[in-house]
Amino acid sequence: MESPHSAPPEPIRVSYPRQRSLRCLFMRGGSSRGGFFLGEDLPADERERGALLLAAFGSPDMRQIDGIGGADALTSKAAIVAPSTRPDADVDYTFCQVSLDSAQIGVGGTCGNMLAGVGPFAIIRGLVPPTAPETTVRIRATNTGQVIIARIPVEDGLPAIEGDCAIPGVPGTGARIGLDFGDCSGAVSGHLLPTGNAYDRISLDGVAAAVSLVDAATPFVFVRASDLGRKGTESAASIAADEELLARLEAVRGWAATVLGLAASPGTARAASPNVPRVIMVAPPQDYETPEGMIVGAGDVDLCVRQMSMQRPHKALAVTGSICTAVAAAVAGSVIAESALGWRGGPIRLGHPAGVLRVNADIAAEGEKFHIRSAEVERTARPIMDGVLYVPAAKIEALARVVTISGAKPAGD
Repeated sequence: MESPHSAPPEPIRVSYPRQRSLRCLFMRGGSSRGGFFLGEDLPADERERGALLLAAFGSPDMRQIDGIGGADALTSKAAIVAPSTRPDADVDYTFCQVSLDSAQIGVGGTCGNMLAGVGPFAIIRGLVPPTAPETTVRIRATNTGQVIIARIPVEDGLPAIEGDCAIPGVPGTGARIGLDFGDCSGAVSGHLLPTGNAYDRISLDGVAAAVSLVDAATPFVFVRASDLGRKGTESAASIAADEELLARLEAVRGWAATVLGLAASPGTARAASPNVPRVIMVAPPQDYETPEGMIVGAGDVDLCVRQMSMQRPHKALAVTGSICTAVAAAVAGSVIAESALGWRGGPIRLGHPAGVLRVNADIAAEGEKFHIRSAEVERTARPIMDGVLYVPAAKIEALARVVTISGAKPAGD
């Protein structure tokens, strides 16, 4: 179906002295939010691009008061989209995690929530022609080298916004966007199980803990809440206030970072690679209450999960975290499989701080190896603002001298 929609005109740019201007579509993608940019509008040099993004978001500053950042890791994200350089994809998507408190851009791993906005952005910007009632967009995540299939509902030549799809952590409902990560194993390491084991035992201040390092969509290291002396149903606020727990979770993440070769030692992981791998605390199904007062019953979930993001508790659950957890649940002997007591395959219900997320992963076991046929989750997305972003040139110049780019390049890509 041909679209009656024509591309929106270029916005009027005011030539402010010593201000750099660039076009930005500010969007919510899933339970995250950030700026979406065309690759051609940003510098090709990685450090110059990183400095521009830091200045645009108002970093480093915990309030990000002088930029578009939202003073939260979940709202300090950027998506860079361009026509793909590969024949099996329509667009390339580069995810950038903009640090709040340092001059750092994280490009290791990807973000599935922001990914939900990439297909709509590609249609809006004319990179992919719209087809009603649904447009399929093949998205190559440059951070991992993997191709994700996004199915975008279309109305009148534009991505549909209204619908009945509800996702925890986002008020109201929206049009359903399907994201299929396909065979997403080995996103960073090239292996589903980077250590070769379903679980490993590590020592945290002399206390043994069982962990599972799984690399699917993005590498995550899973640890039992009970091994950390916790229930696994804690709120994000209570985790943020628990300094002992935060230190132990970062120690687990640091161990995994060294295994993946992203840090020389656990103690240097925060500086070398703060965003990848990520860590999730898991526990068997239990009753708990969300910040909005909703009661999640033990019978409503197959597993309780609490994820960290940039050394802070995630208020919901990352899409890549849900995909990796669903895959890991099928690995016999993993701490995830042992905690998901009643799950017997099929869609898995993950209880996170904001509610319950269902993930449908089709995984076949072939001896000790696993083949991921598909791993799909549903999201919503919405454009919030489209226009010109102004960034102080002096701040870009200052940040270009100190910016660091952290994260791994995709294996074999």
